[in-house]
Amino acid sequence: VHLKNTISIVTISGTSESFRNAVHFVNLDEPEARELRYETDAVIEHLMYHPSHPPFLSLRMIQRFGISNPSPGFIERVGTAYKAGSFSGIGSGVYGDLGAMVAAILLDPESRSIALDSD
Repeated sequence: VHLKNTISIVTISGTSESFRNAVHFVNLDEPEARELRYETDAVIEHLMYHPSHPPFLSLRMIQRFGISNPSPGFIERVGTAYKAGSFSGIGSGVYGDLGAMVAAILLDPESRSIALDSD
């Protein structure tokens, strides 16, 4: 059995609408645990490196630290630290370093601003 990840376009008959099938590596005739692990790893990797992941995670982490309505700049700075894996020398330099993200949240001037007390 050979598995191949090909681009498959599905066209809806009678219309000009079409869409691309999702990536799928599993042989549905004879699924094996190994194939399912590969499929799961591919999905997790895709979600982890999606461009919307760092801002989404940054917003949620900032809110968990008690800042209900962070500015877009604050979210961007924290997301950049998460992508770069370091903030002011803190972190491993590897994409997705949560230590760098927490350091960016705690050490950012916006998180220590008195103006946030009225938020």
